[in-house]
Amino acid sequence: MTLYLYGGPKTRVSMPKWYLAEKGISYEYVNIDLAARQNLAASYLEVNPFGKLPALKDASNGLVLFESGAILQYLSENYANEVHDAATRASISQWILFANSTLAIALFVPSNKEREFPRLMATLNDIYAKKQFLVGDCWTAADCAVNAYLGYLPIFYPNEDLSAYPEIQALNERTRSNPNYRTIMGL
Repeated sequence: MTLYLYGGPKTRVSMPKWYLAEKGISYEYVNIDLAARQNLAASYLEVNPFGKLPALKDASNGLVLFESGAILQYLSENYANEVHDAATRASISQWILFANSTLAIALFVPSNKEREFPRLMATLNDIYAKKQFLVGDCWTAADCAVNAYLGYLPIFYPNEDLSAYPEIQALNERTRSNPNYRTIMGL
């Protein structure tokens, strides 16, 4: 086993866990108990000096990463063979950064949700009306990042009316019926 994924409940570890499952990449999961403050133990601070989750350690080369987006990008490039050129790398990176910054803030920061949510959802709905995948012709780390956040909508906002965004609704149904996603999210 060369990959060690550090995470805990209610952290963004669900994104790399889902990605690893979808791509069939073997790893060892290391549960870090936030309630017991294991994330602040010296041994874990060597992995992530900020004490945040998730983190990934690749024992094959000694690389240690934190931030779910960086982990997804690394896995995409080095374990899933999704990146074959600079344009693909940039496109995947763009969507991961969008998900972890723009989309996350629009969903979970109340003042931004009111202002940004409808416009972002309308644009994403239009994009998904034209294509099934964000980069290329198969599911990538870009889709994992964006789909994971969109999949949080019914969990965190069960009364949110998404009828104006039928493509997002259909995508959420596909995501939430995905066996790997269901297992990882505990659905």
